[in-house]
Amino acid sequence: MEIIAITVIALIGFWLFFFVFKRLLRMAIRLAVVGAIILALLAGAVAWWWYSPLDRETNRNRNAPARQSRPAR
Repeated sequence: MEIIAITVIALIGFWLFFFVFKRLLRMAIRLAVVGAIILALLAGAVAWWWYSPLDRETNRNRNAPARQSRPAR
């Protein structure tokens, strides 16, 4: 009788553990997907700001140095 009780308690414990683990894994996957979407949106916003295709009034080249170089002698 004692072995049956231990077996039943162990099975219930394993079932609870895997039930919680499955939910935790599902939540972690959702969080990772949402984080990847937010990171992609942020990268797109930074790229849009950096290259700024609609900003036509100032013809600036962000890859150029801040100071202009001296003329060659």
